[in-house]
Amino acid sequence: MSPPSPILPGKTIGVVGGGQLGRMLAQSAHAMGYRVAVLTGGASGTPAGRVADHEFAAAFDDTVAVKRFLEQSDVVTWEFENVDVALAEQAEAQGVAVRPSGVIIAIAQDRSAEKAALQRLGVPVAPWCTVESAAELLAATDDVGLPAIAKTARDGYDGKGQVRIDSGADINQTWELLGGRRSVVEAVIDFDCELSVVVARDVHGTIATHGVMANHHVRHILDSSVVPAAIDPAVAQQAENIARTIAEGLDLIGVLCVELFCQGRDLIVNEIAPRPHNSGHCTIEAARASQFEQQLRAVCGLPLGDGTCRPAAMAQLLGDLWCGDEPAWTSILNNPDIHLHLYGKAQARPGRKMGHLTCVADTAQQALRRVLDARAALGNGGQ
Repeated sequence: MSPPSPILPGKTIGVVGGGQLGRMLAQSAHAMGYRVAVLTGGASGTPAGRVADHEFAAAFDDTVAVKRFLEQSDVVTWEFENVDVALAEQAEAQGVAVRPSGVIIAIAQDRSAEKAALQRLGVPVAPWCTVESAAELLAATDDVGLPAIAKTARDGYDGKGQVRIDSGADINQTWELLGGRRSVVEAVIDFDCELSVVVARDVHGTIATHGVMANHHVRHILDSSVVPAAIDPAVAQQAENIARTIAEGLDLIGVLCVELFCQGRDLIVNEIAPRPHNSGHCTIEAARASQFEQQLRAVCGLPLGDGTCRPAAMAQLLGDLWCGDEPAWTSILNNPDIHLHLYGKAQARPGRKMGHLTCVADTAQQALRRVLDARAALGNGGQ
């Protein structure tokens, strides 16, 4: 069966989700001559909606609004996976291609389904099991060992819906903290570093990556990333091979991020996200084709670009920086090495992702040092 005809500039990309990932995808799409429609989930004036040609401020399960959104779209892709996948079925019924498929979205939005899918593909994951009661949670701690992490099967991100279980923990209290919801219990991995690989796969099965990023989290939120990761080249190749295996095994068309724990020379897949990822933000400046351009190219049936990255780093800007005075923007706007990306969010809150900084340099560590220094200057008047 021959691949479908490419979707060319002038057509409209339908984006499910109104966040910053959709915003940056829209910016890439506009640069290449595409139009963009955004289905936000309900909010108006969203980061993506503010730069889109059409913003549909409606719930993901609003069939009337979804129908109108699909009528404007020549292809649909995702910037957010926690949605009702019936949307994908409605799109297919209206003859609109959905990339990545609704099947992949359904896998990624449920940790139990995700772990099972990864195991079927033969990639390494931590010992885990699904629990649906306090009694099963107690049994799970014997199966996977302690310490362990319990995560709600659905809707958790940035550390939300997660509880660490140590020896002597009150299981009933832990179950209450999880809201009594079906959850996945995983063994805690004593890792050396956290890695990610953003992989793109097109309609022909061609695969490209941006290399391996090393990530640092603070309070379960990604704080900074560097590329390339300072790891053994053989381990880096293994990480890329795992990402390729997952992309092929899921029959991905689009972009997917694979997050991994590195323990010595061993790698364990933590989770996947079938969309661009915060750890790939530096690709906007570091690669000829960013993760957003790769997403656009893949879902439109175009050849993938060159995702090879120069040494670079990214530092996240959280709403905490806005507590008190406005950040000292002149401190970085006067610095030609630093690139500022703000997401257009109306209200800053502690822990909320408001933007990021990137830097490209001769080495990844040099880039990281510069970008962290630049972020620090935002909070002290540039001094």
